[in-house]
Amino acid sequence: MKNLAIYLRERFPVGVTATHAFATAAMLVGIAGAGTSLWLRVGMAVAIAVTFFFFMLRMRVTDEFKDWRHDKANYPNRPVQRGIINGRQLVGIGAIALTIELVFAFATGAYAGHPAAIGWHVAILGYSVLTHFEFFAKPFLERHFNIYFGLHQTIFVLYPVWLFAIFGTAPTPASLLGAAGFVGFMAAMEIVRKYEIRRNPAGEIVLDTYLAVWKTGAFWAMWAITVAGGAALWAVADNWWHLFIAVVTAGALISVKKRTDAVRAAVAIGFIAQAAVMLLWA
Repeated sequence: MKNLAIYLRERFPVGVTATHAFATAAMLVGIAGAGTSLWLRVGMAVAIAVTFFFFMLRMRVTDEFKDWRHDKANYPNRPVQRGIINGRQLVGIGAIALTIELVFAFATGAYAGHPAAIGWHVAILGYSVLTHFEFFAKPFLERHFNIYFGLHQTIFVLYPVWLFAIFGTAPTPASLLGAAGFVGFMAAMEIVRKYEIRRNPAGEIVLDTYLAVWKTGAFWAMWAITVAGGAALWAVADNWWHLFIAVVTAGALISVKKRTDAVRAAVAIGFIAQAAVMLLWA
């Protein structure tokens, strides 16, 4: 258990991930479940957050196998590389995560009266398998960072579709705009995750983070998503709080542009605030 705790602390911080999962679920429910009762939305958000939390844990585990050689060469101090946790234990964690993910994914749709919605989550699962195998084009994707990013982020297009199926609602132009905003925020949070400079044991910069590859473009991508995403949610919900949060976040980002950790925090807090407003006042 001690080794598991070390692994989770270093590679999958539970508190941070749980917060991200709930914010993600809150935004999705606010977009797809607009007009339903607040208590239903909150309950569904909790259930979907559990699903998303274990989706991310499963992806963390599969990425350990996918990136093993890269991490061994560049990050030998990571838990798997230094033997804190082994492959068999990772498989066990992944199996438990997958089971909980699928159980909650099915239960959420069934509770809402649309058990067939699980089909869309199976599509999410299938797409995640493709990302694990790098779409069977690993050499090509290793040479094309932007295409790699786009293909991996496309999985989040399926999440709003799954939520529409859960609530049994037909997408409207407004909700589709909200879904586009959600996909944008997921891209921003992915950039946040790798908004740093990493070095290998030789002290060389490893070109596997957005700050290393895109440089200032990574900052401006998050800034643009913050503004555009907030505007999209405002158009969906007709709630001026979305624009206010977008403006405040955009301004905060400019003021802390040279401080990497502060930039990451500002984007994350802005996302959480947008999700909370979307859930509570949808």
